[in-house]
Amino acid sequence: MSASPQIGTQEAAPAPRLGLWLLAGGVGLLLAAGLLLWWREGDRLFTDGLIAALLACF
Repeated sequence: MSASPQIGTQEAAPAPRLGLWLLAGGVGLLLAAGLLLWWREGDRLFTDGLIAALLACF
């Protein structure tokens, strides 16, 4: 009796796809937060806050 080896037909792990979804969700949330800030505070305050946030990063 010889047992034939089974070929694995499992799909690849969904980790890369999940990472892309999380990254896209994070970008979407940042964009939505920026648009909300711009809508509520106006473009001048939004621009000042954006410049200050960028300067804080560096």
